[in-house]
Amino acid sequence: MNTDLKREEIMMIVERARYQRSIAAGEVTAVSLRKTLAWLAKWTDRFLHALLMSPTANH
Repeated sequence: MNTDLKREEIMMIVERARYQRSIAAGEVTAVSLRKTLAWLAKWTDRFLHALLMSPTANH
């Protein structure tokens, strides 16, 4: 099966694929950033809890 695509049609397909790849890359970046910030917040909370609840802390 041979399809005859015009140059403009091929360029539109390529442009759409690049756009979708860009969107996917942005989603990966956003998810990674959210997970990193959640991890950092969890460990900061644990550190502060241990620091402030230690027996040597001034009350």
